[in-house]
Amino acid sequence: MGSGGQDHRQLPRFQTRIFGVFRRDIDLDETEMLMTNMSQGGAFIRTENPAQPGTPITLRIYLNPEEAPVSIVGEVVWWRMPGHGESPGMGVKFVRVSPEDLERVKAFLTQLVEEDLFGR
Repeated sequence: MGSGGQDHRQLPRFQTRIFGVFRRDIDLDETEMLMTNMSQGGAFIRTENPAQPGTPITLRIYLNPEEAPVSIVGEVVWWRMPGHGESPGMGVKFVRVSPEDLERVKAFLTQLVEEDLFGR
């Protein structure tokens, strides 16, 4: 995994099931992925084809199927290859998000908290 078992997160993570795609900056091909947890500053991306740590990537995620996807530039901070126990994927730190997309992410996470607390 590469994180050494230490958790350096500064923002709370929330369990999610967000579908989307990611693209390595050096590659035009997009890879399907599932974001299984997320905060305002990063996420775990479940994928059979994770990028190596240090790789810049662009994410397009669908918070609401009726709206345009959110675009986020991130950097892979750790990865787990298929066949190594838990789900394969990568931990991604968000590096650049437009103010509009950041507001959409915050609203999505707020909705998750409200649903968890109040059952809505």
